[in-house]
Amino acid sequence: MLSLVLSCPECSWRTVCGPSEVASRLRLVGLLRRDAEPDDQIMAALMPDAAARMTCPSCKRIGLAVAEHDGADDQDDWQAAVLCDRCRKPIDPERLEVFPDTKRCVACQAKAESGAPEPDEPDFCPRCGALVELRVSRGGGLTRYKRFCTGSPPCRL
Repeated sequence: MLSLVLSCPECSWRTVCGPSEVASRLRLVGLLRRDAEPDDQIMAALMPDAAARMTCPSCKRIGLAVAEHDGADDQDDWQAAVLCDRCRKPIDPERLEVFPDTKRCVACQAKAESGAPEPDEPDFCPRCGALVELRVSRGGGLTRYKRFCTGSPPCRL
């Protein structure tokens, strides 16, 4: 049974493909148009050339690497870096052993539990994508603060 590993050398994305997924990926590249159930040996021979034309779904780089998958679990899978949702730094392996489903590192989790306000996400202009600033407007009253686009030229919000 055919089992191949596709990986991106740029961003370390990887996936294990079975025969049906290998066939569908070869069809997307323009190979295997006629045969509904192609031979595994043919697909294995076509895949290295086709992978050079495939695009990484993560970083959009063209050119993937192909390797045969032996079916055994990789020894380094448990050591793969899991990034914190807030600071984007790797979570300690010891923390992942105790809390395998955790999404935050120790420092960020401690800040969240202490009640510290979480940093606001920056706001972006819906028209041009530039940052939006909150400024004091010329007029007073209830609408004293308004959103202003920082793009060049600035959009009217």
